[in-house]
Amino acid sequence: MAEIDGFGNLSEISPSDFAKLVKTAPKEVFAQILEDADARTTVLDEVFSRMQQVYKGGKSTNAILHWKILDKPGGGYDLYETVLNGTECTVNKDGEGEPRATISLNGTEFLKLASGNASPPVQFMTGKIKIKGDLGFAAGLASLFNIPKA
Repeated sequence: MAEIDGFGNLSEISPSDFAKLVKTAPKEVFAQILEDADARTTVLDEVFSRMQQVYKGGKSTNAILHWKILDKPGGGYDLYETVLNGTECTVNKDGEGEPRATISLNGTEFLKLASGNASPPVQFMTGKIKIKGDLGFAAGLASLFNIPKA
């Protein structure tokens, strides 16, 4: 994986060290990474691939989630789909399944959320996260993952 200015080689950074980077990174670093199409894709792909590793799920958890990471360079958003099936989490970019919930937020807020540096309820109440679909299920998502803490 390529080096990302301000973050280094993400594949060599532990989840807790990544959480610390997100917590301490200046806004300019987020802007630089998220406005560069290649760097943005590298960072988002790495974060979503780690979701599979930190998923703790449950036998009865079956859901498809769509994540819309807004403010894509050139317009639009990046779409990631997580499929939770019992104790397994898979991630893809095609978004073909019918989502139980769609979560929309900008890249900076997503990185804060995924690294444990933001409170999902606060993000929702302040309009930084938009949820379409099963709001109750989406509210409990954090309990399904071992989210690193900084």
